Amino acid sequence: MDFMPLNIQLFGASLSISAYETDISTANNTSYVQLSISATTTGSTFNNTGSAYVNATLTGQNNTYSIPKTYFNISKATTKVIYSGKIGPFTHNSDGSLNPIQINASTYITSNYSPSGSTTCNMSTIARKSSISATNAEIEGTSVITINKQASSFTHTLQYSFAGLTGTIATKTSDSSINFTVPTSFYAKIPNSKSGVCTITCTTYSGNTNLGSTTTTFTASCSESACKPSVSATIIDTNTKTTSLTGDSSKLIRYKSTARVTVNATPKNSASISSKSIDGASVSSYKDFPNVNKNSFSISATDSRGFSNTITKSATIVNYVQLTCNAKFARTNQTSSTVNLNYSGNYFNGNFGATSNTLTMSWKYREKGASEWIAGGPLSPTISGNTYSGSIQCGTNFNYEKNYEFMVEFSDKIDSLNSGIITLSKGQGSLEIYDKAIKANGEVLFYWD
Repeated sequence: MDFMPLNIQLFGASLSISAYETDISTANNTSYVQLSISATTTGSTFNNTGSAYVNATLTGQNNTYSIPKTYFNISKATTKVIYSGKIGPFTHNSDGSLNPIQINASTYITSNYSPSGSTTCNMSTIARKSSISATNAEIEGTSVITINKQASSFTHTLQYSFAGLTGTIATKTSDSSINFTVPTSFYAKIPNSKSGVCTITCTTYSGNTNLGSTTTTFTASCSESACKPSVSATIIDTNTKTTSLTGDSSKLIRYKSTARVTVNATPKNSASISSKSIDGASVSSYKDFPNVNKNSFSISATDSRGFSNTITKSATIVNYVQLTCNAKFARTNQTSSTVNLNYSGNYFNGNFGATSNTLTMSWKYREKGASEWIAGGPLSPTISGNTYSGSIQCGTNFNYEKNYEFMVEFSDKIDSLNSGIITLSKGQGSLEIYDKAIKANGEVLFYWD
């Protein structure tokens, strides 16, 4: 405690003031001043009639007190306490501080002797509510809350508030560091955002006395690993013709199957699915790929928070070789009635799964202008790997003076195709001129001597 004595000598009488702080209340943020005022007389200064008195005023930042006029009597050559008392309470500032108290005192002893004076009383800073800080954290992770205590005996109650969701973290804890596991219930409050702001309120107690509250905030975020949607997909063949050949709708035949790719996406932690895509194209649930030429697809889904997940889905595919045919019909010479056929092409020489592929070929013809086709007969190609070839003589009754149309028909387990109409024009005869004859096609047309 501080004692602030002040002695004032005035024509044989003096005034002494002493003061110190007392009764400090952490709970009320107040303290008092213990004040003592003494008078001293010499041999020629006295008042024993009881008419002497003392006045004093104590002025603080937030309070001013005046002591009542206090009467006293005093003898010659005497020192006497003329006032002693506890003045207050003086209210400290919100941070517990308070400037020194200004004390002014005056006295009357005799008409010739009225000493006065002033002094100050230093005031302590009273410990107040604690401050806090908190680290950012992912939901389901840990935010570390640090409490900056103003006094080691203080306890603290911690509460959180997040988008209308509230709860208590600790009640009157004496710890200075608290690990706060961010509740999973936070997810539901930010279904369309990756993060939100959580407010922590710290209430400081001295015993059972509430000293006030302070707050801090931290960012509670959703981790991608915990929140990105789960994605899966199915691939089936919706072409009944090709599935009958494979015996399995999950197997594709290249160039022939219709692959239906269906996206299955499940959001997590209160989000919703905002979009789905297959190979970059937006879909509602599925997309069909007719005459599919691949068996692998990129599947994506994005949720309402903006988290995305992409997978690759593949299916078994039969590497079908598309059926083709190159056919050529030709006479053996310009005036021949004999026609030959040479042909070749590509053919899937394999098994689809439930059945093996087969190749069937035939040819037909007609005189140009005729409406009906005449069956020429089957063809028996030589197959080597995924190619085939063959040649036949179609006959000897194709008059070189007429035009004919030919067609090759070929099929496998999937396709029935034809070569299109192949026109064979009539033959062109040869003309030979000699000295005495003219021949056409080797026969003598004219002869002369």
